[in-house]
Amino acid sequence: MISPSPRRRLLLFLAGGVGLQVGAFAEGNLLWIGVMGPMGFGYAQVGLAHLAVMLLTLLFTLPLGVLVDRVRRGTALAVTGGLAAGLLGSLALAAWLEAVTWPHLLLVTLAVVMVRGTGHLAQEAYLPAVVERDRLVPVNAMMLIAGSASSFGVGFLLSGSPGATAAAVGVAALGVAGSAWLFGVIRAPEEPAPPRTGVWREAVEGVRFTLTHPVLRAIVVYLFGLTAMQESIEEFAVTPLLPESGDVARPGAVLSWLIYVATPIGAVLAILLYRRVGTFRLAWAAVLVSQPFSLLVLAGMDWGPIWYTLGRLVPWAGAAVAAVTLLSHRQAITPRRLLGRSGATLIIALVVAEVAGSFLEVLAEFLIGRQGPGDAGGWPVVVLATAGVLACAVPMFRLRRLSHPAEAGPPSDAGASADAGAP
Repeated sequence: MISPSPRRRLLLFLAGGVGLQVGAFAEGNLLWIGVMGPMGFGYAQVGLAHLAVMLLTLLFTLPLGVLVDRVRRGTALAVTGGLAAGLLGSLALAAWLEAVTWPHLLLVTLAVVMVRGTGHLAQEAYLPAVVERDRLVPVNAMMLIAGSASSFGVGFLLSGSPGATAAAVGVAALGVAGSAWLFGVIRAPEEPAPPRTGVWREAVEGVRFTLTHPVLRAIVVYLFGLTAMQESIEEFAVTPLLPESGDVARPGAVLSWLIYVATPIGAVLAILLYRRVGTFRLAWAAVLVSQPFSLLVLAGMDWGPIWYTLGRLVPWAGAAVAAVTLLSHRQAITPRRLLGRSGATLIIALVVAEVAGSFLEVLAEFLIGRQGPGDAGGWPVVVLATAGVLACAVPMFRLRRLSHPAEAGPPSDAGASADAGAP
Protein backbone atom coordinates (compact mmCIF):
# COMPACT_ATOMS: atom_id res chain seq x y z
CA MET A 1 0.00 0.00 0.00
CA ILE A 2 1.45 3.38 -1.07
CA SER A 3 1.23 6.32 1.32
CA PRO A 4 -1.32 8.65 -0.32
CA SER A 5 0.36 11.92 0.62
CA PRO A 6 3.89 12.97 -0.42
CA ARG A 7 3.89 15.32 2.57
CA ARG A 8 3.10 12.41 4.88
CA ARG A 9 5.91 10.36 3.36
CA LEU A 10 8.30 13.26 3.90
CA LEU A 11 7.30 13.68 7.55
CA LEU A 12 7.61 9.94 8.19
CA PHE A 13 11.03 9.88 6.54
CA LEU A 14 12.23 12.84 8.61
CA ALA A 15 11.01 11.26 11.84
CA GLY A 16 12.58 7.92 10.91
CA GLY A 17 15.84 9.63 10.01
CA VAL A 18 15.97 11.40 13.36
CA GLY A 19 15.51 8.07 15.16
CA LEU A 20 18.23 6.54 13.03
CA GLN A 21 20.60 9.40 13.87
CA VAL A 22 19.99 8.88 17.58
CA GLY A 23 21.01 5.26 17.17
CA ALA A 24 23.95 6.17 14.92
CA PHE A 25 25.72 7.77 17.85
CA ALA A 26 25.83 4.33 19.45
CA GLU A 27 28.26 2.90 16.94
CA GLY A 28 31.04 5.32 17.89
CA ASN A 29 31.39 7.25 21.11
CA LEU A 30 28.57 5.47 22.89
CA LEU A 31 29.91 1.93 22.59
CA TRP A 32 33.64 2.58 22.72
CA ILE A 33 33.80 5.41 25.26
CA GLY A 34 30.49 5.29 27.08
CA VAL A 35 30.58 1.52 27.60
CA MET A 36 34.24 0.56 27.56
CA GLY A 37 35.28 3.31 29.98
CA PRO A 38 32.82 2.64 32.82
CA MET A 39 33.15 -1.12 32.36
CA GLY A 40 36.93 -1.01 32.74
CA PHE A 41 38.03 -1.83 29.18
CA GLY A 42 41.37 -0.33 28.15
CA TYR A 43 42.77 1.51 25.15
CA ALA A 44 44.13 -1.70 23.63
CA GLN A 45 40.63 -3.14 23.46
CA VAL A 46 39.26 0.09 22.04
CA GLY A 47 41.96 0.01 19.35
CA LEU A 48 41.19 -3.63 18.57
CA ALA A 49 37.50 -2.84 18.13
CA HIS A 50 38.30 0.14 15.90
CA LEU A 51 40.63 -1.96 13.73
CA ALA A 52 38.02 -4.72 13.42
CA VAL A 53 35.40 -2.19 12.36
CA MET A 54 37.73 -0.75 9.71
CA LEU A 55 38.51 -4.19 8.28
CA LEU A 56 34.86 -5.22 8.19
CA THR A 57 33.95 -1.94 6.50
CA LEU A 58 36.54 -2.48 3.78
CA LEU A 59 35.49 -6.09 3.22
CA PHE A 60 31.69 -5.92 3.40
CA THR A 61 30.57 -2.41 2.47
CA LEU A 62 30.47 -3.09 -1.28
CA PRO A 63 28.49 -6.36 -0.91
CA LEU A 64 26.09 -4.48 1.36
CA GLY A 65 25.77 -1.80 -1.31
CA VAL A 66 24.90 -4.51 -3.83
CA LEU A 67 22.26 -5.82 -1.42
CA VAL A 68 20.75 -2.36 -0.99
CA ASP A 69 20.47 -1.98 -4.78
CA ARG A 70 18.73 -5.35 -5.06
CA VAL A 71 16.00 -5.02 -2.42
CA ARG A 72 13.28 -2.56 -1.47
CA ARG A 73 14.94 0.21 0.52
CA GLY A 74 11.99 0.69 2.85
CA THR A 75 12.09 -2.98 3.79
CA ALA A 76 15.87 -2.83 4.25
CA LEU A 77 15.51 0.13 6.62
CA ALA A 78 12.82 -1.60 8.64
CA VAL A 79 14.81 -4.84 8.95
CA THR A 80 18.14 -3.20 9.77
CA GLY A 81 16.50 -0.92 12.32
CA GLY A 82 14.87 -3.86 14.05
CA LEU A 83 18.14 -5.82 14.16
CA ALA A 84 20.10 -2.84 15.50
CA ALA A 85 17.46 -2.20 18.15
CA GLY A 86 17.68 -5.81 19.32
CA LEU A 87 21.48 -5.72 19.48
CA LEU A 88 21.57 -2.44 21.37
CA GLY A 89 18.79 -3.61 23.67
CA SER A 90 20.83 -6.66 24.68
CA LEU A 91 23.79 -4.40 25.48
CA ALA A 92 21.61 -1.99 27.46
CA LEU A 93 20.31 -4.88 29.56
CA ALA A 94 23.82 -6.19 30.17
CA ALA A 95 25.05 -2.71 31.15
CA TRP A 96 22.12 -2.26 33.56
CA LEU A 97 22.99 -5.60 35.17
CA GLU A 98 26.70 -4.63 35.13
CA ALA A 99 27.38 -7.85 33.25
CA VAL A 100 28.96 -6.55 30.02
CA THR A 101 31.72 -8.84 28.77
CA TRP A 102 34.36 -8.09 26.17
CA PRO A 103 33.15 -10.73 23.65
CA HIS A 104 29.56 -9.50 23.96
CA LEU A 105 30.58 -5.87 23.52
CA LEU A 106 32.82 -6.61 20.53
CA LEU A 107 30.11 -8.72 18.87
CA VAL A 108 27.47 -6.03 19.36
CA THR A 109 29.85 -3.31 18.16
CA LEU A 110 30.73 -5.09 14.94
CA ALA A 111 27.19 -6.24 14.25
CA VAL A 112 25.69 -2.79 14.88
CA VAL A 113 28.25 -1.14 12.61
CA MET A 114 27.41 -3.53 9.76
CA VAL A 115 23.66 -3.30 10.29
CA ARG A 116 23.73 0.46 10.65
CA GLY A 117 26.00 0.77 7.59
CA THR A 118 23.38 -1.07 5.55
CA GLY A 119 20.69 1.21 6.94
CA HIS A 120 22.75 4.30 6.13
CA LEU A 121 23.18 3.22 2.50
CA ALA A 122 19.50 2.30 2.24
CA GLN A 123 18.42 5.65 3.69
CA GLU A 124 20.51 7.62 1.19
CA ALA A 125 19.22 5.48 -1.68
CA TYR A 126 15.59 5.67 -0.50
CA LEU A 127 15.34 9.45 -0.17
CA PRO A 128 15.03 10.26 -3.93
CA ALA A 129 12.01 7.93 -4.09
CA VAL A 130 10.35 9.67 -1.14
CA VAL A 131 10.84 13.35 -1.99
CA GLU A 132 11.21 15.45 -5.11
CA ARG A 133 14.63 16.61 -6.25
CA ASP A 134 14.24 20.17 -4.97
CA ARG A 135 13.72 18.84 -1.42
CA LEU A 136 16.85 16.71 -1.25
CA VAL A 137 19.02 19.47 0.23
CA PRO A 138 16.57 20.47 3.02
CA VAL A 139 15.99 16.86 4.08
CA ASN A 140 19.69 15.99 4.09
CA ALA A 141 20.41 19.17 6.03
CA MET A 142 17.79 18.25 8.63
CA MET A 143 19.35 14.79 8.95
CA LEU A 144 22.75 16.38 9.60
CA ILE A 145 21.28 18.69 12.23
CA ALA A 146 19.53 15.74 13.87
CA GLY A 147 22.78 13.81 13.99
CA SER A 148 24.61 16.72 15.58
CA ALA A 149 21.84 17.20 18.15
CA SER A 150 21.70 13.49 19.00
CA SER A 151 25.42 13.43 19.80
CA PHE A 152 24.74 16.07 22.44
CA GLY A 153 21.48 14.60 23.73
CA VAL A 154 22.67 11.02 24.10
CA GLY A 155 26.10 12.20 25.24
CA PHE A 156 24.57 13.99 28.23
CA LEU A 157 23.44 10.60 29.53
CA LEU A 158 27.03 9.36 29.68
CA SER A 159 28.05 10.38 33.19
CA GLY A 160 30.43 7.48 33.68
CA SER A 161 28.15 5.27 35.76
CA PRO A 162 26.85 1.91 34.49
CA GLY A 163 23.26 3.07 35.04
CA ALA A 164 23.76 6.12 32.82
CA THR A 165 25.47 3.98 30.19
CA ALA A 166 22.56 1.54 30.17
CA ALA A 167 20.15 4.46 29.77
CA ALA A 168 22.13 5.91 26.86
CA VAL A 169 22.29 2.58 25.02
CA GLY A 170 18.59 2.09 25.73
CA VAL A 171 17.76 5.47 24.21
CA ALA A 172 19.75 4.53 21.11
CA ALA A 173 17.87 1.20 20.89
CA LEU A 174 14.51 2.96 21.15
CA GLY A 175 15.58 5.46 18.48
CA VAL A 176 16.42 2.84 15.87
CA ALA A 177 13.36 0.75 16.80
CA GLY A 178 11.16 3.78 16.18
CA SER A 179 12.91 4.48 12.89
CA ALA A 180 12.33 0.88 11.76
CA TRP A 181 8.59 1.24 12.33
CA LEU A 182 8.39 4.66 10.66
CA PHE A 183 10.32 3.60 7.55
CA GLY A 184 8.12 0.51 7.29
CA VAL A 185 5.01 2.71 7.16
CA ILE A 186 6.20 4.94 4.30
CA ARG A 187 5.72 2.50 1.40
CA ALA A 188 7.06 4.83 -1.31
CA PRO A 189 7.16 3.53 -4.91
CA GLU A 190 10.54 2.20 -6.00
CA GLU A 191 12.03 1.12 -9.31
CA PRO A 192 12.34 -2.63 -9.86
CA ALA A 193 15.78 -4.09 -9.25
CA PRO A 194 17.86 -4.92 -12.34
CA PRO A 195 18.66 -8.54 -13.22
CA ARG A 196 21.25 -10.06 -10.92
CA THR A 197 24.62 -10.78 -12.51
CA GLY A 198 26.57 -11.81 -9.41
CA VAL A 199 27.76 -9.85 -6.38
CA TRP A 200 31.27 -9.30 -7.71
CA ARG A 201 30.21 -8.04 -11.13
CA GLU A 202 27.57 -5.76 -9.65
CA ALA A 203 30.04 -4.39 -7.12
CA VAL A 204 32.60 -3.68 -9.85
CA GLU A 205 29.89 -1.96 -11.89
CA GLY A 206 29.14 0.38 -8.99
CA VAL A 207 32.79 1.21 -8.38
CA ARG A 208 33.43 1.76 -12.09
CA PHE A 209 30.42 4.05 -12.45
CA THR A 210 31.43 6.14 -9.42
CA LEU A 211 35.08 6.52 -10.41
CA THR A 212 34.48 7.17 -14.12
CA HIS A 213 31.60 9.62 -13.79
CA PRO A 214 33.37 13.04 -13.86
CA VAL A 215 31.28 14.70 -11.16
CA LEU A 216 31.18 11.70 -8.84
CA ARG A 217 34.92 11.21 -9.24
CA ALA A 218 35.50 14.86 -8.32
CA ILE A 219 33.32 14.42 -5.23
CA VAL A 220 35.34 11.37 -4.17
CA VAL A 221 38.63 13.25 -4.65
CA TYR A 222 37.48 16.19 -2.53
CA LEU A 223 36.08 14.10 0.32
CA PHE A 224 39.19 11.92 0.31
CA GLY A 225 41.43 14.97 0.58
CA LEU A 226 39.35 16.61 3.30
CA THR A 227 39.31 13.43 5.40
CA ALA A 228 43.03 12.82 4.97
CA MET A 229 44.08 16.42 5.72
CA GLN A 230 41.63 17.39 8.44
CA GLU A 231 43.36 15.48 11.25
CA SER A 232 46.66 17.20 10.54
CA ILE A 233 45.00 20.62 10.53
CA GLU A 234 43.34 19.93 13.87
CA GLU A 235 46.44 18.38 15.44
CA PHE A 236 48.86 21.13 14.45
CA ALA A 237 46.58 24.13 14.89
CA VAL A 238 47.70 26.48 17.65
CA THR A 239 45.49 25.87 20.68
CA PRO A 240 45.04 29.08 22.67
CA LEU A 241 46.07 29.08 26.31
CA LEU A 242 43.67 30.80 28.67
CA PRO A 243 44.59 31.71 32.25
CA GLU A 244 42.99 29.64 34.96
CA SER A 245 42.80 30.23 38.70
CA GLY A 246 46.33 30.15 40.14
CA ASP A 247 47.80 31.58 36.90
CA VAL A 248 47.91 28.11 35.33
CA ALA A 249 47.45 28.08 31.55
CA ARG A 250 44.99 25.62 30.05
CA PRO A 251 43.70 24.99 26.50
CA GLY A 252 40.83 27.19 25.42
CA ALA A 253 38.08 24.64 26.00
CA VAL A 254 35.62 27.51 26.34
CA LEU A 255 35.89 28.05 22.59
CA SER A 256 35.87 24.38 21.55
CA TRP A 257 32.08 24.11 21.59
CA LEU A 258 31.97 26.46 18.61
CA ILE A 259 33.27 23.64 16.42
CA TYR A 260 30.18 21.59 17.20
CA VAL A 261 27.70 24.35 16.39
CA ALA A 262 29.40 24.80 13.00
CA THR A 263 27.64 21.70 11.63
CA PRO A 264 24.05 22.94 12.13
CA ILE A 265 25.11 26.41 10.98
CA GLY A 266 26.43 24.93 7.74
CA ALA A 267 23.29 22.85 7.29
CA VAL A 268 21.08 25.93 7.67
CA LEU A 269 23.22 27.87 5.21
CA ALA A 270 22.81 25.05 2.68
CA ILE A 271 19.02 25.27 3.03
CA LEU A 272 19.02 29.05 2.59
CA LEU A 273 21.41 29.24 -0.37
CA TYR A 274 21.03 26.14 -2.54
CA ARG A 275 18.09 27.42 -4.63
CA ARG A 276 19.77 30.72 -5.36
CA VAL A 277 23.31 29.44 -5.98
CA GLY A 278 22.72 25.90 -7.25
CA THR A 279 23.48 22.68 -5.40
CA PHE A 280 26.82 21.70 -6.96
CA ARG A 281 28.03 25.29 -7.34
CA LEU A 282 27.30 25.93 -3.65
CA ALA A 283 29.39 22.87 -2.71
CA TRP A 284 32.65 23.92 -4.38
CA ALA A 285 32.10 27.60 -3.57
CA ALA A 286 31.68 26.77 0.13
CA VAL A 287 34.94 24.81 0.11
CA LEU A 288 36.99 27.42 -1.74
CA VAL A 289 35.66 30.27 0.42
CA SER A 290 35.71 28.61 3.84
CA GLN A 291 38.82 26.41 3.98
CA PRO A 292 41.41 29.25 3.80
CA PHE A 293 40.03 30.46 7.15
CA SER A 294 41.88 27.50 8.71
CA LEU A 295 45.05 29.58 8.44
CA LEU A 296 43.70 31.97 11.07
CA VAL A 297 44.34 29.40 13.78
CA LEU A 298 48.09 29.83 13.22
CA ALA A 299 47.97 33.02 15.27
CA GLY A 300 46.36 31.30 18.24
CA MET A 301 44.89 34.05 20.41
CA ASP A 302 47.46 36.70 19.38
CA TRP A 303 44.91 38.29 17.05
CA GLY A 304 42.08 37.94 19.54
CA PRO A 305 39.35 35.35 20.19
CA ILE A 306 37.18 36.44 17.27
CA TRP A 307 39.78 35.57 14.63
CA TYR A 308 40.64 32.28 16.29
CA THR A 309 36.95 31.41 16.49
CA LEU A 310 36.49 32.16 12.79
CA GLY A 311 39.48 29.97 12.00
CA ARG A 312 37.76 27.00 13.60
CA LEU A 313 34.09 27.76 12.92
CA VAL A 314 34.13 28.81 9.25
CA PRO A 315 35.98 25.75 7.80
CA TRP A 316 33.76 23.31 9.68
CA ALA A 317 30.62 25.17 8.58
CA GLY A 318 31.86 25.18 4.98
CA ALA A 319 32.55 21.45 5.17
CA ALA A 320 28.99 20.92 6.44
CA VAL A 321 27.56 22.94 3.53
CA ALA A 322 29.60 20.83 1.11
CA ALA A 323 28.55 17.58 2.79
CA VAL A 324 24.85 18.36 2.45
CA THR A 325 25.00 19.67 -1.11
CA LEU A 326 27.34 16.99 -2.46
CA LEU A 327 25.20 14.20 -1.00
CA SER A 328 22.08 15.78 -2.51
CA HIS A 329 23.76 16.25 -5.91
CA ARG A 330 25.03 12.66 -5.90
CA GLN A 331 21.50 11.42 -5.15
CA ALA A 332 20.17 13.52 -8.03
CA ILE A 333 22.59 12.43 -10.75
CA THR A 334 23.11 8.75 -9.83
CA PRO A 335 20.67 6.16 -11.22
CA ARG A 336 18.48 4.94 -8.36
CA ARG A 337 19.64 1.32 -8.51
CA LEU A 338 23.30 2.36 -8.33
CA LEU A 339 22.97 4.59 -5.28
CA GLY A 340 23.80 1.82 -2.81
CA ARG A 341 27.00 0.81 -4.59
CA SER A 342 28.00 4.42 -5.23
CA GLY A 343 27.60 5.21 -1.54
CA ALA A 344 29.55 2.09 -0.59
CA THR A 345 32.42 3.12 -2.89
CA LEU A 346 32.54 6.50 -1.20
CA ILE A 347 32.57 4.96 2.29
CA ILE A 348 35.53 2.74 1.37
CA ALA A 349 37.38 5.76 -0.02
CA LEU A 350 36.82 7.63 3.25
CA VAL A 351 38.10 4.72 5.34
CA VAL A 352 41.26 4.61 3.22
CA ALA A 353 41.54 8.40 3.56
CA GLU A 354 41.30 8.11 7.34
CA VAL A 355 44.21 5.64 7.36
CA ALA A 356 46.21 7.87 5.01
CA GLY A 357 45.52 10.85 7.26
CA SER A 358 46.86 8.99 10.28
CA PHE A 359 50.08 8.20 8.42
CA LEU A 360 50.44 11.82 7.33
CA GLU A 361 49.94 13.00 10.91
CA VAL A 362 52.55 10.57 12.26
CA LEU A 363 54.98 11.61 9.52
CA ALA A 364 54.50 15.28 10.30
CA GLU A 365 55.04 14.69 14.02
CA PHE A 366 58.23 12.78 13.24
CA LEU A 367 59.58 15.54 11.01
CA ILE A 368 58.83 18.61 13.14
CA GLY A 369 58.14 17.23 16.61
CA ARG A 370 54.98 16.61 18.58
CA GLN A 371 52.85 19.66 19.25
CA GLY A 372 51.55 20.84 22.59
CA PRO A 373 49.00 23.53 23.54
CA GLY A 374 50.16 26.92 22.38
CA ASP A 375 53.02 25.55 20.21
CA ALA A 376 53.23 27.38 16.88
CA GLY A 377 55.86 25.09 15.32
CA GLY A 378 53.37 23.17 13.20
CA TRP A 379 52.41 26.02 10.89
CA PRO A 380 53.92 24.38 7.75
CA VAL A 381 51.67 21.34 8.27
CA VAL A 382 48.54 23.49 8.59
CA VAL A 383 49.44 25.51 5.49
CA LEU A 384 50.21 22.44 3.38
CA ALA A 385 47.13 20.53 4.59
CA THR A 386 44.85 23.50 3.87
CA ALA A 387 46.39 23.84 0.41
CA GLY A 388 45.81 20.10 -0.11
CA VAL A 389 42.10 20.41 0.71
CA LEU A 390 41.75 23.33 -1.72
CA ALA A 391 43.61 21.42 -4.41
CA CYS A 392 41.25 18.45 -4.00
CA ALA A 393 38.30 20.81 -4.54
CA VAL A 394 39.69 22.12 -7.86
CA PRO A 395 38.24 19.20 -9.92
CA MET A 396 34.74 20.20 -8.75
CA PHE A 397 35.41 23.80 -9.74
CA ARG A 398 36.59 22.71 -13.20
CA LEU A 399 33.31 20.82 -13.71
CA ARG A 400 31.14 23.78 -12.73
CA ARG A 401 29.66 24.14 -16.24
CA LEU A 402 29.17 20.44 -16.86
CA SER A 403 27.24 19.88 -13.66
CA HIS A 404 24.39 22.33 -14.25
CA PRO A 405 22.38 20.26 -16.77
CA ALA A 406 22.21 17.44 -14.22
CA GLU A 407 20.25 19.74 -11.92
CA ALA A 408 17.62 20.61 -14.50
CA GLY A 409 15.47 17.53 -14.25
CA PRO A 410 15.12 14.12 -12.61
CA PRO A 411 17.54 11.38 -13.66
CA SER A 412 16.27 8.48 -15.71
CA ASP A 413 17.37 5.00 -14.76
CA ALA A 414 16.46 3.86 -18.24
CA GLY A 415 19.15 6.12 -19.61
CA ALA A 416 21.68 5.34 -16.96
CA SER A 417 23.97 3.41 -19.25
CA ALA A 418 24.02 6.16 -21.84
CA ASP A 419 24.59 8.86 -19.23
CA ALA A 420 27.16 6.98 -17.15
CA GLY A 421 30.04 8.88 -18.65
CA ALA A 422 28.58 12.38 -18.47
CA PRO A 423 27.18 14.37 -15.60
